[in-house]
Amino acid sequence: MCVAADSVDGTIRHAWITEAPTANNNKGSLTEEGVENIANHKYVPGHYTSMDTLLDPFWKYMTEFLPMTMAPNMVTFIGAMHCALAYATVWYYSANFDKHCPDWVIFMCGYCTITYYTFDCMDGKQARRTGTSSPLGQLFDHGFDCMCTLSHISSVAQFLRIGGDPKWLMVFQTSLQLSFLMAQWEEYYTHILPHAQGDFGVTEMNYGIGLFTIMNAFIDRDALWGALVKDKLPSKIVEEFNYIPEAVLNMEFKHFGLAAWFGLVIFVTASCIVRVLTHERVVANGGIGLKLSALSKLFSPLIICVTPFLLPKEVMVNETRYIAVSTGLLFSYLTKKMICFSMAKQTYATFQVEAIPYCAIMLWIRLDDNITAEGASLLLKALCVWNAYRLVNWASIAIDQICKRLDIYCFTIKQKKA
Repeated sequence: MCVAADSVDGTIRHAWITEAPTANNNKGSLTEEGVENIANHKYVPGHYTSMDTLLDPFWKYMTEFLPMTMAPNMVTFIGAMHCALAYATVWYYSANFDKHCPDWVIFMCGYCTITYYTFDCMDGKQARRTGTSSPLGQLFDHGFDCMCTLSHISSVAQFLRIGGDPKWLMVFQTSLQLSFLMAQWEEYYTHILPHAQGDFGVTEMNYGIGLFTIMNAFIDRDALWGALVKDKLPSKIVEEFNYIPEAVLNMEFKHFGLAAWFGLVIFVTASCIVRVLTHERVVANGGIGLKLSALSKLFSPLIICVTPFLLPKEVMVNETRYIAVSTGLLFSYLTKKMICFSMAKQTYATFQVEAIPYCAIMLWIRLDDNITAEGASLLLKALCVWNAYRLVNWASIAIDQICKRLDIYCFTIKQKKA
């Protein structure tokens, strides 16, 4: 079923399950036409916030210290490795986010978040400085961004110690990853990637998370985040605002913070939906049909958000990390695919078949009473391996296709022929 009769731009077409056959007899990640569209893609960024403007000279200054021989994608990769280091260190000390981590680990996580984002802001400047700007840079940059959200989630989950409340962890993780995917979904339909809501954007978010994490390295985290809201509020406020629900007053401070975060995500995602459904491109190219098609693209991500909550409580408590990893890798896969398909102008199907193994294993663990704790653990570990393989394999094939078309290397600067 097609929403519009456009033969070139697949983003205004609809597909339920089957997407266009890819290059190399369906062995590629992208179609030949899609690769050509990526080669001709022009990046349209969102507006700068006040902090972006303030820090831009600093990012340019730091970029001057990079060797002229360093490829922009290597700058992105170095930044991302800081997130990998933070994630691995937290995993070592607290596999399920329920054990105490040394203060230096929390400090390091905050430092790595700030350093990662600083490199993330430098890679584009390095590309312009070396004359090597390319569409691959945008894909590489945003692809690693969606992976690095796992590190941010890990850092916050650790200092809040919400591993003992795995449902709260999954609310936090899925809401953050869904909001990131929806930013790419908005670009898919409007061709503009939103960086900010008003004067608050990704710069404020990333540096804010980093500084907030560092702050938590110097306080008694259990005393703060484990306390009840009513114990932290001045008694005068509690008495004066007597309409505050008792359920809120009896919430642990960490749960109150996560609930507030979830409320913010609902506002951001609702704003995103409104912008897409009212955008002139959507209205002009399909009207109600394209609007319904656009909304249907959120079906698979929403199913992924809900599915972990079907698991038995003991499995969620004992296998928190592997549930988080398998969910995060699948979200990263679908987000990368959305980013690529947006630039390639390919049709992104409503039902993403990559979500089937994930949902099937979660349902199997939920419904089969004969599965032991060890069996459930093995299935979730296998799911992590499978999702990691699918992510790396699909991304590496896409990168290879794009590099061949642009006649560039991914991690090094190709010397121009004389």
